[in-house]
Amino acid sequence: MHVAICQDSSAWDSYVESHPGASNYHRWCWRQVIQQTFRHEAYYLSASNNGRLQGVLPLFSIRSRLFGNSLVSIPFFTYGGVLANSAETRGALLDKAEELAAQLGARHVELRQGRELDCRWMAASAKVKMQISLPSTPDELWKRFSTGLRNKIRKGQRSNFRIEWGGAEAVGTFYRVFSANMRNLGTPVYPRKWFEAICEHSPGKIHIMSLWDEDRVVASAFLSAYRDTLELPWSASLPDTRKKYSHYLMYWTFMEWAIQNGFRHLDLGRCTPGSGTHEFKRHWVCEELPLEWYYWVAPGSELPKVNTDNPRYHFAIQLWKHLPLVVANQLGPRIVRGLP
Repeated sequence: MHVAICQDSSAWDSYVESHPGASNYHRWCWRQVIQQTFRHEAYYLSASNNGRLQGVLPLFSIRSRLFGNSLVSIPFFTYGGVLANSAETRGALLDKAEELAAQLGARHVELRQGRELDCRWMAASAKVKMQISLPSTPDELWKRFSTGLRNKIRKGQRSNFRIEWGGAEAVGTFYRVFSANMRNLGTPVYPRKWFEAICEHSPGKIHIMSLWDEDRVVASAFLSAYRDTLELPWSASLPDTRKKYSHYLMYWTFMEWAIQNGFRHLDLGRCTPGSGTHEFKRHWVCEELPLEWYYWVAPGSELPKVNTDNPRYHFAIQLWKHLPLVVANQLGPRIVRGLP
C-alpha cells in the first residue's frame, strides 16, 4: 500500500464519486474553495495499490494563535474524514496523518467523520445532525407537522413576503442578512468571498432562497445539493421580522422546493443538543443522528475545547454584538479563518 500526497484531481474525484460513504466535502473542489479563501495548506492523502486508489483523506493545516496548530478533515463543514476500501487502507491513511501532524507540529488531528468509525483514535460526539427523510409530496410532509407549526407557517404566508430563488448572483442578498445575524449573535462572520468561491467551484449545486418584505431582504438560506440530499449549511433571518414568522416560512419554502425537485433527504446541519437552534429544528420532525468526530492528540497535548458557553468567551461575544456592522464584517473574516 502506497500513501502519498495526491496531485491528480480527476482520479481523486472518480474515487469519491464511486464511494457510497462519500460526502459532498470529500470532493476536490473544496480544496480550491478553502485555499482560495483562507490560504490554508491542503494535504490530500491518497492510498493506492498497483496504481489504483484504495482510499483518500483530505486534510488542512490550520494555524491559530488562539488554539494552536492542527490538521482538520475538513474545516468549516460538518463532514469529512477518511474514505477507504478496507480497514488496512484506512489504517495506513491514519498512520500517515499522524506522521504528517508530527512533522507540522500539530497538536491534534480532527476527523469530522460524521458516522461511526472503527479506529484507535479518540471519539467525540458533542453535536447532532438534524435530517429529514422527505416524502414524495409536500402534502405528506405537511401532515407530519404539529398544528402549532402549521399555524406559524400560515402566519408567515399571510405576511406577504416575496420569495426569490437564485444562485451565485444572489450571494450579496444572502450576505446582507447573514452578516447582520452573525454580528447579532456575537460571532465572527465568514467573508463574502467565501460564499462566492463556493458558488464558483460548485456550479449548479448552490441554491439561495430569500424572503423580501417589500424592498428589504429579511431572511435567506444558502443551500447545497449533493446526490439525493439538499443541505442547509447556513441560513439567517432578521430579528424584527421573526414576529411575522419569516424563519418558519423560509424553512417550509425550501422543504417544499426540495421535494418538488426530487431530493430524498434534507440535512438541516449540525447543532448542540439543548441549544436554541436544536429546539427550533426539532419541531420539523427531524431525525437526530450523533456526529462522530475522531481525534489523534499529540503526546503532552489535550483534546481541543472550543466552547462558546465557556465564561472566558462571554465578554468577547457581548462586545462583538455591539460592534458596528461594517466593523464586524471587516474583523470577522480575520478571526474566523482560525476557527474551523
